[in-house]
Amino acid sequence: MDEQALAKAGRTRTRKFWSAICLAILGVLAMGFGFITGQGLTGDAATFAGVIAGLGFSFILIGALGSWWNRPGDTRWMSEAPQGKRDRLQAQRSRQLFLFPAVAVIFLALALEPVRHVVEGEGRLRDYLSILLPVLYAWVTASIAMGWDHNSRANRRFLEDELTAVIRARAMTAAFLVVMTGATAAFALFLIRPELGAFAVLTALAAGGATAGVRFAWLDREAGQDG
Repeated sequence: MDEQALAKAGRTRTRKFWSAICLAILGVLAMGFGFITGQGLTGDAATFAGVIAGLGFSFILIGALGSWWNRPGDTRWMSEAPQGKRDRLQAQRSRQLFLFPAVAVIFLALALEPVRHVVEGEGRLRDYLSILLPVLYAWVTASIAMGWDHNSRANRRFLEDELTAVIRARAMTAAFLVVMTGATAAFALFLIRPELGAFAVLTALAAGGATAGVRFAWLDREAGQDG
């Protein structure tokens, strides 16, 4: 890198580091608020407190990882060869594709009660937000696998090649099969018990996003091990 490129990359890493720190602090506050306000509560209030705590936990996890990846003391990136940067970016993408599905599963578990409230016509704003979170993380995972996120687009020359296109096609094919199977099962459940059908749709979406991410990361690691 020349001096101008180094300075620009350094400012970007500093901005990402402090953004991650702020996200982690926000997560600590949210998780603490959820735990403190949830003591002794039942019903909707307890569900809402659990959602806030779960959201805070995910913020802490993402913020901690982001601050570690962009920590000020790490200067290896300054003398990084193109192949080394490629390997680092691919490893970072794989970690994200394993992490976000795990977060989606946590929010999926917290969405069971809110789905029941919505189906019964008693849904409130917090219920809809609880239902939205696992779907959101499923879309985030799928967008990373598809290369639609900002980091993938900014580093396309390091992350995109013919092998990546093959891996992406196989991952998205598996995700499509999961979504179709899950949607079919959800439709059958909806005819019997609407509340189970609604939760099954949510599960199918989360499982589809998770499959796209985990399958992509797994195949990418296998390709890296094979050289």
